[in-house]
Amino acid sequence: LSVAGVLVSVPMTGPRVSVVGACVALVVLLTLLAGPAHAMSPSERLTLAEEVREMFFHGYNSYMTRAFPADELMPLSCKGRVRGVDPDRGEIDDALGRFSLTLVDSLDSLALMNATEFVSAVRKTIDSVRFDSDLVVSTFETNIRMLGGLLGAHSAMRDFAARTRQGKLHFAKDTQTFVAGYRRQLLDMAVDLGDRLIKAFDTPTGLPYSRINLRHGIDSQSRRNDVTCTACAGTMLMEFAALSRYTGDAKYEHAARRAMEALWSRRGVTSDLVGMTINVTSGIWLRTESGVGAGIDSYYEYLLKSYVFLGDQAYLDVFNAHYAAIMRYLKRGPFLVDAHMHSPLVLARKFMDALQTFWPGLQVLKGDIDAAMETFEMYDHLSSEHGFIPESFTADLKVNWAASPIRPELAESAYFLYKATGDPYYLQAGERIVRSIQQHARVECGFAALYDVRSRAREDKMESFVLAETFKYLYLLFAEPAALPLNLDNYIFTTEAHLLPLALGRIQLEMSPFSEAIPQAAVDPPHHDSGCLAQEHDQRNFLRLVGLSPAVCPRYDPNLLQGGHPAPQQRKRPAPQYVSPEELNVYDDSHQAFLNNIGIYVDVQPQGVRLLQVDDPSSPRFHEGRKYINTLVEMQQAAERLRRGPVAVRVVAPKESAHRAFTGGPAQFGVNMEEIQATYYGMLEVAEPATCCADPPVPGTYRGKIVVARRGGCMFVHKARVAERDGAVGLIVVDNTMQTEEHPPMFTMSGDGTDDVHIPAVFLPQGYGDTLTTELAGKQHMVTLQGEKWTRPKISV
Repeated sequence: LSVAGVLVSVPMTGPRVSVVGACVALVVLLTLLAGPAHAMSPSERLTLAEEVREMFFHGYNSYMTRAFPADELMPLSCKGRVRGVDPDRGEIDDALGRFSLTLVDSLDSLALMNATEFVSAVRKTIDSVRFDSDLVVSTFETNIRMLGGLLGAHSAMRDFAARTRQGKLHFAKDTQTFVAGYRRQLLDMAVDLGDRLIKAFDTPTGLPYSRINLRHGIDSQSRRNDVTCTACAGTMLMEFAALSRYTGDAKYEHAARRAMEALWSRRGVTSDLVGMTINVTSGIWLRTESGVGAGIDSYYEYLLKSYVFLGDQAYLDVFNAHYAAIMRYLKRGPFLVDAHMHSPLVLARKFMDALQTFWPGLQVLKGDIDAAMETFEMYDHLSSEHGFIPESFTADLKVNWAASPIRPELAESAYFLYKATGDPYYLQAGERIVRSIQQHARVECGFAALYDVRSRAREDKMESFVLAETFKYLYLLFAEPAALPLNLDNYIFTTEAHLLPLALGRIQLEMSPFSEAIPQAAVDPPHHDSGCLAQEHDQRNFLRLVGLSPAVCPRYDPNLLQGGHPAPQQRKRPAPQYVSPEELNVYDDSHQAFLNNIGIYVDVQPQGVRLLQVDDPSSPRFHEGRKYINTLVEMQQAAERLRRGPVAVRVVAPKESAHRAFTGGPAQFGVNMEEIQATYYGMLEVAEPATCCADPPVPGTYRGKIVVARRGGCMFVHKARVAERDGAVGLIVVDNTMQTEEHPPMFTMSGDGTDDVHIPAVFLPQGYGDTLTTELAGKQHMVTLQGEKWTRPKISV
């Protein structure tokens, strides 16, 4: 089956895979809810395609008339969002670079829906878009939205130009002249941007910095942010490879390819899973949760799509290894859960997120159609129940984080599944998405994100991907392929749904081998008489690590020797490299190998990690191991003395019976409440906006008060800066996730490395925060913040 230029292996439909327990009931329920789908007539599909086209242009024209050349449209304010002018939203604004983001991201959507308007937008892009702003932007977002947008538009223009010169495509005279004469203006812009982004890869590991200054490259602010997500580092290859193939300069593809290898080589050796965030300097995982959603999603996508796009078997081998691990450890019935990469049977969190809804579409490309259908039905039921896919949800399909920015992933999966199966059920799923957007997100100036899918409260933002992806996939779901101005069989979609020609994969470039960066696993030599060849590592093809070779000789086992056959002499493995106590990361496999070598063993449990040592002084390295553990204990005790304890939040009411007290988590910034033993007093003030990511509409609203803000929207420390700037004496941040525990664990809010906050901040679980704000609604009660004494945990050996 050909899907947007991708050959898909579709297995014969067989009986559904049965699951146990509650999952059986859920699968049956989803199947009944889906029911037998009724065929949709061609005229009905055409009507829906035209409706989606109208929706796209309602959003696009609103942006062009109300916001351009700003990066984003604010659909409730009917104006553009300009970074540095509009209130700062923290790291969310890193996608904005004063480069007309929504215009560039929408270009190849325009190419599919209105070729003349596309050409007009291309001319505007060439005339007005520049990349020389002194701004720090997200490397990942700028790559997938801006670089991908330019490359997709360049590809479409080349297609249009060739057919125009052949007399197969016709425009008005002025447009016809421009199209026929097009050469590489957009590609030149892509090279300019690519040369700015490639500087982010200048790290010891080859993993790119998550942020980069468009004008100055890696500045001090970029270097402070030396942590990146797996998806951020692993979603560069398609755009960078396309840029290399178009220009003949291999440096872009080489850099992105090296980053993919760096992630793979640091996977969990026993699980084949990767974590969520990693330090680009040290290569150490900081968050070891593993899933297919936020933080990791498009890394898997780019492995499989890069194989299709570039034809390198190594990408498929790596994807298949990951896929087997995901289906083994993370798939629970129709659900895809998060687990720890080093302890894959231990769940990492109790909810799932909206970004994982792309997974069924990727499974179509893999050829695992039955599994894709099963999981999609669960997502479709979730979307039908709430109108949209909430940003996160629980296994009983309840809302965990209620926002929805009108993401495209569910429509994307519906599109691929319909192309693979022809089942009209997926057309109906797409129509339900259209109805929800029209009814709840459409406003006078475009489409507004949902702040809460339950109340239908809206946010003043329209992400560029709404035009670049959501409406594109919905339009393609209903449109007749023959009516499209581009033959999608010749293209492959990037993660932002930009179109790259498959023909680029036939261009051969000399890629430098990365064998120096690949950790070579020691392999015992086989018995020379066995006829089994020793496993070889491919020195010229990256990502060929132990575990992917189709034929690996069995390890030598002396217990299998018969009679007087001499045991072959085994090669001694080199001792693991020494790891200082200061550098130790117990989740790193090479670090675990060092600990094992000195007699220390790591026991990973849901509540934490224990270091175990056998109490045997006669053991050769016992004393070395005991000294190492004692050093670790001393270091942890010193670190614990620097940690901050909980903060008490008390409500002082006129009647003693109305007094309330809650215990919240501290912040790593601002006043250390435990240390100074002081009490802060103030009346309660609910932040406006609720996230406290921007200044209040009326200056001085927070003066002398303790502000209550909701989690999300920006960093914790940014909320504190906003509150303090307006005169607040304290900040309470309320979680946006309802905990199921009676006494939720203490959560410490992290900073950004710059402690310029001078007020206390405390974090309350949602249940406590809701009680606090509900009971104080309309009442003038005093609230106090006071540090509590804290008994710190000790390490036992």
